[in-house]
Amino acid sequence: MKQTTIRIITGLIVTILGVGALLGALNIIPFWDWFGRYWPLLVITGGIFVLVGDFRRNYIWGTVLIVIGGLLLGRSLDLIDFDFSSLIVPILVIAGGLSILVSSKNRPKIDQQSKDVDDISVIFSGSETANRSQNYKGGRVTAMFGGATLDLRDAKLTENATLDVFAFCGGLELKVPRDWKVVTKANVVAGGIENKVRGEHDHTGPVLIVTGTVLLGGIEVAS
Repeated sequence: MKQTTIRIITGLIVTILGVGALLGALNIIPFWDWFGRYWPLLVITGGIFVLVGDFRRNYIWGTVLIVIGGLLLGRSLDLIDFDFSSLIVPILVIAGGLSILVSSKNRPKIDQQSKDVDDISVIFSGSETANRSQNYKGGRVTAMFGGATLDLRDAKLTENATLDVFAFCGGLELKVPRDWKVVTKANVVAGGIENKVRGEHDHTGPVLIVTGTVLLGGIEVAS
């Protein structure tokens, strides 16, 4: 549910921006004037996505993005006045230091699991998952402003499976066994898919189908 909500909201935001830009080009609405004033809302939304995606790992950067977005919005609306470099840069430096301290205590490890269905969400961060399911059925992967690695080299397919991927300014590295056949059917906009595991033409076994949307991102499939 969480990934579905994030995808829907992201799709709505991109669609609204596109429609607004079109109406602005047609001189129907002053879209770029509005965008120039309210664009910090995108920063705030990004911070919320970070917190929703993985609060335990990303609460520092999520909070920082919301605070910075709020400050920028206040300045854009002439509610407050401050020098960007003198205020925002120190905040980013402090956040970076805290992030290093936290990550040194909670160093991310490869997530070892045997789930038949994957549900991976990466937002402004990275993750590496090794799934050893003996009856893999696919699942979902969301990567926004970050990268995810899914290692299925110890997994097995007993029937066709579908992996739905949403990559927005992010990417997925998918590792599969050499004898698997992978078919990519994801929609790509200003991104790319590199599939190095297409399988043999006479392949008669189960197939892993990769679907979804790649926007300003990429998917790499290898063995």
